[in-house]
Parts: sequence; structure tokens; C-alpha cells
Amino acid sequence: MANKPDSIPYELGGPDCQKWLGKYRFAPRGIAFLEPGIVPLDAPEMAAYNIAKSAYQLKSDVFNLDWLAKETKIPKAELDSRIQRMYHDHLIMLVMNPATQVYGWGLYYWLVKLKEGTPPEVKKEFTDWYQDKDPICTGFETTGGDFDYYNGDHMRVLDNLLADVIEPWKNRPEVDFVHLCPVRRDVRESSMNMWDSPGEMYREFFWSKEHMDKLAKVQDKLDATDIKILAAINKKRPVEDYFNFKALADISGFDEKDMLAGIKSIIEQKRILVPLVFTNWQKLGLTYRMFVVRLFQITPCHRKAEIVDQLAQEKDFDSVWEYTDSFYDIGLWACNQTTDVEALRAKIQEYGEVEEIKETDVTRQFRRWVCRLDDQHNFWEECVFTDDFLLNFTGNREVQK
Repeated sequence: MANKPDSIPYELGGPDCQKWLGKYRFAPRGIAFLEPGIVPLDAPEMAAYNIAKSAYQLKSDVFNLDWLAKETKIPKAELDSRIQRMYHDHLIMLVMNPATQVYGWGLYYWLVKLKEGTPPEVKKEFTDWYQDKDPICTGFETTGGDFDYYNGDHMRVLDNLLADVIEPWKNRPEVDFVHLCPVRRDVRESSMNMWDSPGEMYREFFWSKEHMDKLAKVQDKLDATDIKILAAINKKRPVEDYFNFKALADISGFDEKDMLAGIKSIIEQKRILVPLVFTNWQKLGLTYRMFVVRLFQITPCHRKAEIVDQLAQEKDFDSVWEYTDSFYDIGLWACNQTTDVEALRAKIQEYGEVEEIKETDVTRQFRRWVCRLDDQHNFWEECVFTDDFLLNFTGNREVQK
């Protein structure tokens, strides 16, 4: 069993590592300052994930198929063949979500609205630029709503985001507005609860039975057994039940006990990384309704967090973000094909603090946390990402001027 959060020692990134905040009359602005717990993405503690990420395309047994077989009552041979088929059909991808604030990044999303009447070929030009721009770690194209794109980037220096990622196109005549949505809390993404989720919801995977039943009916690439496997493989459980450490040791030559101890410290104790088997909803023909919610400015920040926590109890919200220093306060997603979008909108509108809701349909995703999803161009799972670490873009611009 993992240590309880209140018993995690300083060196593992527990509560003691935040004692430095006590030196200040007002603690530095932000949430979940855990810099002393940082672990480089190529550190030995990351070996288990990194090996699994490099091998699962050919070896499904990097996952704990014994546990999956017991959980799903599906034979291991069938699990192996189904996982391999889903991967090679580009329906699933193993990804990780690191707690960006621990690593020194700000997590910024932004909305882009093109002016009415913008020709399709011009929108395609924007789409292609966003798809190919490596610092954009997660990006989406939308249609038929209040904005046309929702892109994301983790950057250490805001000036670098503005100059290198937004400046090249924001003043084009086709652009109506660009609004930054800095993330204060990343609560849930792709139905997986993140490090900023309230209480013990961390790593809970929110696929309701109703969603799973409808998902089996609205597309023809995953059957009910495939969906059952995906729900099980993402189920919250001890890390030793997630990966097959003997298989990882056979592949790498590393000690399986060392790999287990390292990855447990990161996922269960420090809680700075969440593994996820992502479902490629585009390939399934699904779309998502995105709600971007503005609260009245007089709403206290603690009440905003409380509203987000309450909305996060709704399993049909696939993704939940709380924004800060923005025109908008909350971002929510729900699958058009498997949820009652009207009922979810009504749930949001029940709050008297809600001033405005913007909506759009999300129809395309460019990357999943730096992993490219455009398999039609043979870029499936290619991880090319450039952030501003050790790159002084600001200084370079000053030299050029």
C-alpha cells in the first residue's frame, strides 16, 4: 500500500516540502508548489514508464495482463490480441500527464476565434500551422460555435509563449480574438482525474456505465469487450498492478524492484505523473461539446474552486479545467454522442455565479500531450516537442532588434 499523503517524507515530495512557504507573510501565488519533489523525465524513477512507452506497441505484456485478466474475466491471449489490434488501428495510445507546476512550467491554453466568413482554405492554413508547431503540446480544432481553436502549451516564460507561438498569427486580419486561459487546476483530462482533483479522486477514471453502453453503439471500431478492457486498464489501482515489472526488466535489464519503487514514488506518493491509455475519439467518429464558463467577477476564488469541485463530481464531464487570470474561469467537455449535453448545460446554469457560457464542438485533436495524433500523415505517436528550457528567446529577440 502507498503511504498516506500526510506521512510522505520531504524527500518524496510530501507536505513537508511545502514548509518553505511559511517564510512568507503571503505565500507565493499559485497552487501545489512542489518544486523540491521534481523528477527529471529521464530519471531512473521514470524507467518503468519510459520502457513501457517504448515497448507496448509490440509487447502488450508490459501491462499487467494477469491483473487485467482477473479484472475483466478475459483470457490473457485475447487481451494481448485486442490491445495490439487497438494500437495498430491507432485507436489507443499510452501517454503520461506530468504535473506541470512541479516542473516549473505554466500551463496555458488559449481560445482563437476567426472572423465570420473566413474562407475554409484560410482556416486550413491556421490548422496546419497549429498541427506542425512543436511547442503546442495539446491542440484542438472546433466548429460551429463561439471559437475555432483551443490550444495548449506548457512554458516557463510567458513572453516566449506570446512571441513564438501566438505573435506569428494573432494580428492577421482573419483573427477576431485570442484569449489566454492559464490553468490554475488541471482536474480531469480524457476522463482521468489529475493531480489537482479534490480529495481522493486522484487517478479515478470516470467512464460511467451509461457512457460505455452508448459508446459501444455509436461507433463500429470498438466492441463492448474492447471498451471493457480500456475501462479496466485505466482503473485506479496500485502501480504494481498496472505494469508487468518482470517483463520490463526482461526488456531493459534493469532491476524490477528498483523500477517499481521509483515509479510508485512518482505516481502514488509524489503524485506528479498520471499514466493513461488514451482513446482516439477522432478515429471513432466522436465529437465533444466544450463549455467555457465565465463567473461574475465578484465570485471569491475559493467559491470558484468549490464550484469546479462540485462539477467534477459529474462523470459525464470528460475534462475539467479551472482557469486563472483570464476572462474565463472553467472549461468543461462532454461527449456529444454518449452524454445528455442539454442536461449538463442546465447543471452549469444552476449556479447563480455563472455570468456567461461559450460553447463549441471539438472535432479534431492535434496532439495528446506532445504525442502527435495525425496518423494520416504517418506521424502517429511521434513525440516532438520544443519548450523554452535553456532557450532564451527573449534575449534572441532583443539581439535581433
